[in-house]
Amino acid sequence: MNPEDCFTPLKEKAVEVPNYIEWLINEDPEWQEHFSFDAFPIPLEFIDIEPALKKLDQIWPINRLGLLRISSMTVYDWHVDQEREACVNLLYSIGSNSHTLFGSQRDPYEKDVIELQYEPDTFYLFNNQVEHTVINLDGPRYLFSLYFEKEKDYHSLKQLIHG
Repeated sequence: MNPEDCFTPLKEKAVEVPNYIEWLINEDPEWQEHFSFDAFPIPLEFIDIEPALKKLDQIWPINRLGLLRISSMTVYDWHVDQEREACVNLLYSIGSNSHTLFGSQRDPYEKDVIELQYEPDTFYLFNNQVEHTVINLDGPRYLFSLYFEKEKDYHSLKQLIHG
């Protein structure tokens, strides 16, 4: 298992999303349940405000934007997404004690793992079809995430985005 098969950073950094997330959290929005996460939809107009999203939308159209929150001291169990083949994520809670791991079963008791160590203001193309988990050992964890209009596998999207 290679990190390049699990995630890849986008070249363009986030400009507007982090400030918007900070404002949104301070507004204490009405969260909705979404696959056991707390979720809040972000208006699609934000695509035109954030240069990296605008560029991404021209490559492969975006359908939905949202902010996901996972509670303190929570593990989101190992899984492969049923709804998404690939997505783009940006972790807002940089510096917190939370971990995103990709894994493959080595034997009945052990997994080999790769950690996605999010960098500030960095969007990541994320392979939802490789088994992954989130371990949050800190306060609430906030993640910006999106859905594309049509599902496309991670490697094809990576090729489209990075050429």
